[in-house]
Amino acid sequence: MAFCVNPASQGNFTFGQTVAGFLTSPGLPFVDILSEQRIACVFRKHGGLFGRTYTTAIVLWAFMSQVLRDGKEASCQSAVARISSYLTGRALGDVDPDTRDYCRARAKLSEDALHELTSGVANEAQRLIEPQHLWKGRHAKLVDGSTFMMPDTPRNQAAYPQNPAQKAGIGFPIARFVVVISLATACVVDCAIARYKGKETGETALLRQIIGCFAKGDVAVADRFYGNYWMIVLLMQAGVDVCFRKHQARHTDFRRGRRLGKDDHIVSWHRPGRPPWMSKEMYDSMPKSIELREIRYVITKPGRKQDPFVIVTTMTDIEGADAVQYEDLAELFGFRWSAELDIR
Repeated sequence: MAFCVNPASQGNFTFGQTVAGFLTSPGLPFVDILSEQRIACVFRKHGGLFGRTYTTAIVLWAFMSQVLRDGKEASCQSAVARISSYLTGRALGDVDPDTRDYCRARAKLSEDALHELTSGVANEAQRLIEPQHLWKGRHAKLVDGSTFMMPDTPRNQAAYPQNPAQKAGIGFPIARFVVVISLATACVVDCAIARYKGKETGETALLRQIIGCFAKGDVAVADRFYGNYWMIVLLMQAGVDVCFRKHQARHTDFRRGRRLGKDDHIVSWHRPGRPPWMSKEMYDSMPKSIELREIRYVITKPGRKQDPFVIVTTMTDIEGADAVQYEDLAELFGFRWSAELDIR
């Protein structure tokens, strides 16, 4: 069995350290990153402009700084203090230290406008990225999902009910989300949010909702939960390669298939039965089998699981201009762990 050590650069960089350095700037550091004009352009389309003192831009700058901080620095009181520092430094007056006006203004931020703004920034960053930051000249996009809770209000409970296993009055509204993150830019390319339980609320269902954020030539990197036949085929049909961890329920036998090297072979996956969400017409259009490459390796980085990983990928070439070596796949999948930690 092969062993792979993650590159040192991965261990020396953390998103938290970068954010901490950025947030030490006085006032509202996002002022220099996201212009007031850009914010106004997007929010105007959604009827989301508001305020004289607590303008849409000021509230958004403060809110972004707030959610990236910890402890007391994440409080609304600290957010208002940063707004006050920003306004005073530009001789634009001051604000009352009472947080109620800020909280009311923050509640007016349009979710649709936030989504469009986020996607727009991510797409622009991808266009401007320098080639040396791409993976083998391609955009690799990391997929991950999780859940989050929110304040226990009737409105939140109606939209995102608490875990049904909990009794009424002792749980919090909970939602499930899936994000697609660019490996090159670290930007969230797209996000889907749904109830914790119910029809079409699983992580694979959410990924299908935002599969359009992948472009031809991209590489999707995800954990074993996403590595099913249908998701792989849908991405292949969009011209996207995959690098997924293989689900533990699927048997792996490296004595079978076409051998490429030690713990490295090509096998055929056959079309399973039609799932409930898929129409018969769509099912009939799906290929009856696909050829995939499987590799097995162990990460030797301290603090990481030492169990063998089996990776399944559509990148089968080991020679020529499009060659992807065993070590390339192991390194690429290793980056997925960083995305998981950043989401936490």
